[in-house]
Amino acid sequence: MNGLLNGVLGFRESGGVLSVDSILLSLLATFLLTHAAAWVYVRAHRGVTYSGTMARSLIILSLVVALVMLVIGNNIARAFGLFGALALIRFRTPVKDANDTVFLFFAVAIGIAMGTGNYVAGTIGTLIICLVFLYLASSRFGDPLDHDGLLRFQIPTNGNNGDELRTVLERYCESVNLLHLRESDDGQNIEFSYQIKMIDVCYSTPLIAEIKSFAEVSQLSLLMQDAEAAP
Repeated sequence: MNGLLNGVLGFRESGGVLSVDSILLSLLATFLLTHAAAWVYVRAHRGVTYSGTMARSLIILSLVVALVMLVIGNNIARAFGLFGALALIRFRTPVKDANDTVFLFFAVAIGIAMGTGNYVAGTIGTLIICLVFLYLASSRFGDPLDHDGLLRFQIPTNGNNGDELRTVLERYCESVNLLHLRESDDGQNIEFSYQIKMIDVCYSTPLIAEIKSFAEVSQLSLLMQDAEAAP
């Protein structure tokens, strides 16, 4: 049994050729670990920047990196050649969330660990990082303010519905914080931006409907942490 395991983990057959068992083991281990990381990404991600494409791309990226590391092995010339070729690729997709960037590096790290045969380090590292990320997400560590969303709207400069609108907000929200108040470019409207915490998240739809009932209100939008509601 030990001889079989050592043979699989030996990576290279005589002559430096990759063994089929080593390739399959590396790619399978990469898939399983990155699938766990992608699951954490899906479960713990908040906000409107979530992308299913990103979750799937994490798995593919990690497999590609593992394959590259398998091909490179200890050959320095091959390493320069492959990374020189990869440097020609230009990625145009913007990364909108810091978590996306972190998980991209996470997937690359898993691919490198599995592609170089560091199965124990890759497995333990993936487990610990996933647990830490789940803890940080569930405890909402780092959230500076307790709020559900950002409400924006405009009313005419000479309008008189400001107090009534404030009353509506206080009826649906636990807390209402005015972030900024500014005059529109044409000078005819005033833009209000409020940070709000809803009494119940399901109140977002009736809140928007009631604010819309004011004829003077325009450019109304409500951006929630987990979803976007708009008139």
